[in-house]
Amino acid sequence: MASILLAVPRILLAFQYFVGGIPRFGPWPFKTLHERIYRKSQKTAPYLHPLYPFTDQRTTKLHMQYIGALMVAEGFLLAIPQTRGSIFTLFLGCFLTSSGYWSQMRADMPYWLPVTNFGLAWLVWYIENI
Repeated sequence: MASILLAVPRILLAFQYFVGGIPRFGPWPFKTLHERIYRKSQKTAPYLHPLYPFTDQRTTKLHMQYIGALMVAEGFLLAIPQTRGSIFTLFLGCFLTSSGYWSQMRADMPYWLPVTNFGLAWLVWYIENI
């Protein structure tokens, strides 16, 4: 029972990265989510200028695909037992969530999800390394 409870944070976090990353590539299979992320990216991308490429209004789709690739990669790193407790996985997760927090805060959008995922990233790393 304890091992199941300890697995919940990594499963939840990996699921969030896959569900948040895949719609950034295109409208299939989550058309509504893709459109919502596109509108959100138009607001948040300019605040990520020094950290990410493609932050111009004309390159919103490229920005979405770039972030989506990083999110899906993080989902895979969390899903693979050999990499889920690595410092690289923690760094990528913290980088994504910190930049999400920063850009959403600057765009006057709710930023509770990046803050939650930041805490989950540290929790997963701690569970895997204790």
